[in-house]
Amino acid sequence: MPLAIGVILGILIFGVSMVRMLMRLHDQQHLLTTQVTQDALTGLPNREGQRLILEQALARSDRQERLLAVGFLDIDGFKPVNDTYGHAAGDDLLKEMAHRLRDALRRTDTVARLGGDEFVLLLEGLRDMDELDQVLARFQTALAQPFLIQGKEISLQASLGLTIYPFDEADTDLLLRHADQAMYAAKARPGRTSGGWVQIYHPDLGTIPVGDEMLRQDFLRALITGEVTLRYQPLVASTTDRVAGLEALTRWHRNGREVSPDRFLSSLGVRERQALGRFVLQTGLQHLAQWRETGLDLFLSINVTPEELDQSGFADTVFGILAAYPNVLPESLVLEVLEIGEILEQEVALEHLRRLRSAGVKIALDDVGSAYASLLRLKNLPIDEIKIDQGFIRELSDKPQDLIFVESLVSLGLGMGILITVEGVESEAHIALLREMDVDYLQGYAIARPLEAEAVADFVRTFVLGSGDADTPLVALYQHLLWVHAAEESAMNHGINEHTELAACPITTWLLAHASELPGVETLLAEHEAVHALGREILQVRQSGMREERRRLLGQLHRRSHLFQEELGQAVESMRKNAAANT
Repeated sequence: MPLAIGVILGILIFGVSMVRMLMRLHDQQHLLTTQVTQDALTGLPNREGQRLILEQALARSDRQERLLAVGFLDIDGFKPVNDTYGHAAGDDLLKEMAHRLRDALRRTDTVARLGGDEFVLLLEGLRDMDELDQVLARFQTALAQPFLIQGKEISLQASLGLTIYPFDEADTDLLLRHADQAMYAAKARPGRTSGGWVQIYHPDLGTIPVGDEMLRQDFLRALITGEVTLRYQPLVASTTDRVAGLEALTRWHRNGREVSPDRFLSSLGVRERQALGRFVLQTGLQHLAQWRETGLDLFLSINVTPEELDQSGFADTVFGILAAYPNVLPESLVLEVLEIGEILEQEVALEHLRRLRSAGVKIALDDVGSAYASLLRLKNLPIDEIKIDQGFIRELSDKPQDLIFVESLVSLGLGMGILITVEGVESEAHIALLREMDVDYLQGYAIARPLEAEAVADFVRTFVLGSGDADTPLVALYQHLLWVHAAEESAMNHGINEHTELAACPITTWLLAHASELPGVETLLAEHEAVHALGREILQVRQSGMREERRRLLGQLHRRSHLFQEELGQAVESMRKNAAANT
């Protein structure tokens, strides 16, 4: 017995020793990680730490669809402080600067020290430039207070350069380089005002000063002088093959270039966005009235920003502008609303949409499918139309397996009894597919690029939509999906499952026709046959009334059909790459 107790005590002592050793290793590892990623003087993330944080911030920006401001901040006149008061005073100044910057941050933001008097700011989750202005105002207030150095109060300035992701679509190193360039531009500006300590880098418009609102003032002047114009992209009705409507798109002619809104809209404030919205509505309705006078029966689709929906008098503004054009019926106006943040949950925005819709104005939800929340809240919104995000359509020719997502969105719209517009129609294959899917309107470069107002009338009178190119897997795969849905329906209900025979599925014909080009076609044919075999088995089991067996087979049908679609997509992508290489 004493021997057994001794053994147990030995095991316990050994276990305690192991735990202590592991804890020491963990503490040492944490210490090493901290030393590698943390600045010893200020306690802020250092160059390596900010690199890791910036990579994560970029991923969050993509996932949340928000702006990320990357800033490079430098203290003006730091060297004279070091020279006059010594390096210890300089270190105290850097620690106080780090403290003030950290206190001015929001919970989601980060400040890091690269070395010397250089700091990096990462401002995450920004909705627009107005929110950025609020953050910068806090920084300016924090830096405006004098610094106490060896008992003396010293006032210092800083220079901050910013670049905005994703408008600056660069990697981490290049984003910092652009912010650094903007910082030097801020430092070099003569006679800076209190707000002129900040400059923002823009990939198309150059380095833009934020503090004196030069860009915003330029934009307001451009609205008056005619440098901001509208182009119109046709929407074709699938029932008539003719142009039924137009979407108004803004263009800014700046420094000899035509700039689209995705390159400047984020740099505008609320006042400029509201002015732009009013300009688009007035100009667009004026053109629509002129076209209607010539006998063209068209509708006009206009984008509405969250800033406009947040105005108390937005609906009245729309009604007032419509009243100036008595030959334009409210039913001829479609307002496209982006679901951004929580704007469509605010009562003021919903009330605008309800009033406009009750008067006959159509409401469309734009870019449906680009955010999961859109699908969850569609049924609660006062809308007449959904516009499926073009990102779903553009890559279908190379990734036909993604068709199931488009088909689901179309089915959702049809089930709700609302109109469906598909953007991003850029090929004849897209046209053939969307004809088969019976969507209401098609829009994209395969129909026309955005037209100048003067070119619209002639285009509308002469354009007729073609049949498209059906020699793609898209049409056949869509019909195959319809068959799968029919098999699913028959598994749970008592309808008749049609086209259960393998030869009746268009995929069989397409696979055989392209057998010489498709890698692994034998495997594809076998997988396709297995899916149809499950469909036939489901029909037989349904007739015998075995519910549990039907559920099991239905699960197999889902899995095998998904596997087949993935393998078909990979084969088509390889086929296109091989064809391109041979060409």
